Amino acid sequence: MQPEDAFDAFYSSTRRGLLQQTLALTGDPRAAGSAVRHAYTAAWQRWRQVSRLDDPLDWVRPRAWQQAQRRHMARVWHRHRDSAPGHQAVLSALADLPAPQRRVLLLVELAGLDAASAAAELGSTRDAAERDLRAGTEALAARLDLPEDRLGEPLRSLDEPVDRITLPRPSTVRGAGRKRRHRHLLVGTATAAALALGAGAAAYEPGAAGRTPSAAPSPTSSASGSASGSPSPSVDPRATPVTADDLLDGRQLRGLAGPRPWRVDGTGTNTTGNGINSVCQQDRFADPQGLSAIVRASHTVGQPRRTAVQTVELSRSVRQARAGFRTAVGWFAGCRVARAQVLDAHRVAGLGDEAQLLTVRMWKRPVRTVTVAVARTGTITTSTVSTTVGSAPPPVGRVTGSLADAVRQLCIRAGAGACVAGERARAVPPPPSGEPPGVLAVADLPPAGAIDRPWVGTRTARPARSPSATTCDRAAFTSAGARPVRARTYLVPQARLPARFGLSETYGVFGSAKAAAQFLAGVRAEVAGCEKRDLATQVSAERRTTTGRADASRWDLTTKVSEQDEVRFRLGFVRVGARVAQLTFAPVDGGDMTQAAFDALVTRAGDRLRQLP
Repeated sequence: MQPEDAFDAFYSSTRRGLLQQTLALTGDPRAAGSAVRHAYTAAWQRWRQVSRLDDPLDWVRPRAWQQAQRRHMARVWHRHRDSAPGHQAVLSALADLPAPQRRVLLLVELAGLDAASAAAELGSTRDAAERDLRAGTEALAARLDLPEDRLGEPLRSLDEPVDRITLPRPSTVRGAGRKRRHRHLLVGTATAAALALGAGAAAYEPGAAGRTPSAAPSPTSSASGSASGSPSPSVDPRATPVTADDLLDGRQLRGLAGPRPWRVDGTGTNTTGNGINSVCQQDRFADPQGLSAIVRASHTVGQPRRTAVQTVELSRSVRQARAGFRTAVGWFAGCRVARAQVLDAHRVAGLGDEAQLLTVRMWKRPVRTVTVAVARTGTITTSTVSTTVGSAPPPVGRVTGSLADAVRQLCIRAGAGACVAGERARAVPPPPSGEPPGVLAVADLPPAGAIDRPWVGTRTARPARSPSATTCDRAAFTSAGARPVRARTYLVPQARLPARFGLSETYGVFGSAKAAAQFLAGVRAEVAGCEKRDLATQVSAERRTTTGRADASRWDLTTKVSEQDEVRFRLGFVRVGARVAQLTFAPVDGGDMTQAAFDALVTRAGDRLRQLP
């Protein structure tokens, strides 16, 4: 059978059932018809690969459902006004079900899948799918006042509203698919040439942050070759370039800004210009050897102003995608932009194969908060970088929800892995910064009062004597048995500050947690007796916190050196297992950090200790 005949037969025999399922899923006839048409067009575009599957409908159905949900997501559940009351009641009852229950119920009742196959298609576990199926069945039966074994009847009765939705002839669908395939081929060839000519030309320019993505001749796809020019054997043979269809639209971004609408500034393949679209980004692509990438920049209408840049990259293998994910997260965990501070980090379970959230504060006026959401599903990595100016950033729950929407867009396509299964965000220490492990990164440091110059960290060194020690604590890591011992100093070199200003950190690794605890107990005793040894020094009460993460103590020290002058220090120690770090900050007038900021910095020092090998 010729490919055209095989496709036409497949389209004619399956389109009505898929349209019925998609209508039941969304309750939106317009979205259902458009999505089904789009999915079959995409199937013909890739028919050589799709036709080889055991059941091509398993490829078409997830794409149709995804497109339909995208189109109706921001709207109130739409009921076809011309439908009979009975059909409206069925659609209303389905609308009241939680989305996971509705999807698995329709896959089983209308698509004819068993629970295991439905779970695989939804990126869920079989147990979770069976729980959702039981709950959805019970809830729908109660709402329609029917026995559970008769639920198929009202669902199948939705074929009457389907008759009101017009789908194109098979030849029209094939024509649209040919046009798309031809357009993608032209763009992929042009993009590969552009990448080959521009390889190695991308450089970090701080002034480029926030620019609209560089657009290639078409905003639909890109392709880049490997260094050897030959594809990796791990490439999924069905993999196609990521396109604008894989990105969130303005309606789906609303979770990041409440009810205010988003306006798209541009969508492109990021193959021209310097390739830097987000603050902290250091290279054009997180995976320079990836197959394709697509970038979209958007902004909100109204105040406060928010912007968002979403990037999707398709890698050649899961291994390369994992490395790209770590690179993308590392750009922000060790942000090199002046006066940037990493505030917090969250790991998200149940969302793709791995997902991470970060919040970065840009202290240069106007103060901006950057919320970073990165996820990987299989060989595909997506990131959304949203920036808020002069107001609070979106809550973690909204950011997680937006990232889940992004993963749902991607997890049905070739190359994808896990989908979304009850995403849960949990606060965690920040990821590695790219700076030496064990010590604070420059991006960990809060601003120091009115000083508007950036911090600079010296090289980590092996000190003969701890630069962090004061006359109060008299901490001597090496003589106490710590091996190794490392130290680093942080300064603001261009701020013309007194020589005593600065922050120093020293850490040591002891032979056991018990030895480290004894060392810290000795330090606490030394500080407690400091005022008796030195009558010119005042010591604040110890601020101690003991959690599952760390055991930490902080003090403020003030020593009079003359009738008119005094020297102040903020002093902190933190122990994590057998590792102990000391922080000593010497502020000056106009150059201090708050007590809360210093206490948080000591906690962050403990987080960095955990990253030691």
